[in-house]
Amino acid sequence: MADMQEHLRSQLEATLNPTYLEVVNESSQHSGPANDSHFKLIVVSDYFNNLKLIDRHRYINNLFKEELSHIHALAMHTYTPSEWSSRNGAPNSPQCAGGSKN
Repeated sequence: MADMQEHLRSQLEATLNPTYLEVVNESSQHSGPANDSHFKLIVVSDYFNNLKLIDRHRYINNLFKEELSHIHALAMHTYTPSEWSSRNGAPNSPQCAGGSKN
């Protein structure tokens, strides 16, 4: 896929109509060649109302089941609008455990 970041963004916009959305390509912060392999999603959507966190993540995993065969890491931060308004942003992504960066 030519631009995975834009693909992820467009699919999330089309299916979840988010009030806030960030799709961050964090590939360059990890070991190995910088390619479209590490992403961080911050998604705020009314769709998540009344859904447990695990069900939100299952929804996104199902949405991107084909893409996940090409993605090494996908950090998902999913919030309802009220949860997001009471937060001070999303947590930072963890360091890659895939070895040292060259």
